[in-house]
Amino acid sequence: MVIADLYLPHGANGTGGAVPGIECAGRFGERAALQHGWREWLAHALGREDLAGAAPACIAAAAADGPPGAPPGEAPAGATGTLWIATPLQLTAGAARLYLDHRGVLRLPRAELAALAAAFQDTFAVSGFTLTPLSSGDFILRTAGIAPVATIEPARCAGNDVAEALPRGAAAAPLRRLVAEIEMWLHGQGLNEARVRRGEPPVTTLWPWGAEGRAVQPERREARATLRAFGADPYLSGLWRLQADECRALPGRLEDVLADEHTCGVVLVLQMGQELQTDRHGTLAQSLAHLDARFVSPALKALRRGEVSSVTLIANDTRVTLRRRSHLRLWRRPRAGLRSFA
Repeated sequence: MVIADLYLPHGANGTGGAVPGIECAGRFGERAALQHGWREWLAHALGREDLAGAAPACIAAAAADGPPGAPPGEAPAGATGTLWIATPLQLTAGAARLYLDHRGVLRLPRAELAALAAAFQDTFAVSGFTLTPLSSGDFILRTAGIAPVATIEPARCAGNDVAEALPRGAAAAPLRRLVAEIEMWLHGQGLNEARVRRGEPPVTTLWPWGAEGRAVQPERREARATLRAFGADPYLSGLWRLQADECRALPGRLEDVLADEHTCGVVLVLQMGQELQTDRHGTLAQSLAHLDARFVSPALKALRRGEVSSVTLIANDTRVTLRRRSHLRLWRRPRAGLRSFA
C-alpha cells in the first residue's frame, strides 16, 4: 500500500489523527528509505529492472490511447518531442502565494479529458504540442522543442506554496511559458464554467512532471499471473499495462479485494486528496484516519489471521514491511502519529 500524497515537512510528526494501523506498522515493521521514490521501487519489485532510471512519463504513456489500430501508448507516426505527465490542478491564488490544496489535485472523468484534449489540439497543435488522456485522470503532454527539465510531482507540493516548486533557469523558460499559455487558455474553457456550475473545482493549470530520466520505449510483457493494482496514478496504470494487465479503480474497502479467490497479491495507491474530495468539510487528519480504517488496519488484521503473508506500507519515501510474526516484537516502543515515517 502506498499513501501517494503523504509527504511530511522535515521534523514533522504527522497530522494528529487516529491511525492505529499506520502506527502499528511503524512500530513493528522493518523500515527502509526509498531514495528514488515508491514508483521505481515498485518497478523493481515486479522484476522490471529495465525501467530503472526511466522517465516516469515514458511509463505512464504506455496507458495512453494510441492511434486507431495501434497498441495503447504508441505515438502517432512522426511524433517527436518530450513526454510529460500533465496533471490537472486547481491552484488558489493568495496575496503573495500560489497554493495547492490536497483537494486541488484533480482526476478528470474520461469525457472531460477527451473534451480538453480536443480543445487543446485546436489551439496548440500548430506549435507541435499534443495532449493525450490517461485512464488515471491525467494527460500525456508531448512538447516539440522543449527539453526535459526537473519538475516536482504535484503530490509533493500539496499543502504548500507551489512557487518554490516551479522549475527555474534558462532551460526551464520554454516550459514555464507554455504553462502560462495553458493557464490563460484554461481560463476561457467552457468545461470550467460547467464544472463551477456543478459545484466542482475548475482546472486552473496542467502541471507537467515526470520528463526527467531516460527516454525509453519500454518492453511489453506477455500476460501472466501477477499482482493486481488499484488506484488512480499515471505511472501505476502505465506499469500495469506493460505487464499486459489493467489498473483498477480503488475498492471501497480492502475486504472487497481480499475476498477475490483469484487475487495472489495487491498493490493499492491511496490518496488523501481523493478522500477529501468526497468530503468537502473533512480534514487531512480525518482523511488519513479513513484510509487507515478502510485499508491499513484491515490489512494488518488479515496478516495476523494468516490470510496474507506480508504487508508493505509506503509513505513519505519510507517503506515499512511486516510479516506474520512482526507483531511479536514487543520490545519496540510505540510512536505516536507518523513519527516512524518522518
